[in-house]
Amino acid sequence: MPFVNLKLVKGQVSLEQKKKLIEGITDLIVNIMGRERNLTVITLDELARDNWAIGGKTLEDTSLDKRIVSFVNIKVSKGTTNADEMARMMKATKDLMLGVLGNSDETNYFIIDELNSDGWGFDGLSMTDRG
Repeated sequence: MPFVNLKLVKGQVSLEQKKKLIEGITDLIVNIMGRERNLTVITLDELARDNWAIGGKTLEDTSLDKRIVSFVNIKVSKGTTNADEMARMMKATKDLMLGVLGNSDETNYFIIDELNSDGWGFDGLSMTDRG
């Protein structure tokens, strides 16, 4: 059960683009990481321009105002994803962002957190207990 948090700048992305990103990331998780679609959860947070900074300046700064930035964080159980899958997932996600947003800044970040299976879960059971 991957848990994904996607952060975007408020007002930069349309509802249609958000849906494409959510569908696209879900497809990548299924096809690259071999996970179940119905257990993949994605949350999307939009941050105000003054809550996102690059190089010590918020995106409110006129020189940074038009930058398309994003942050993708995927959480999975430790040992369930190999290095090749992680590398392919990062590259494919970057390509998805470019395709949907039409532009993508070099300061976009992508993190896969591998969590101990006894330290996270859903529906009241840890991933260890879920088996």
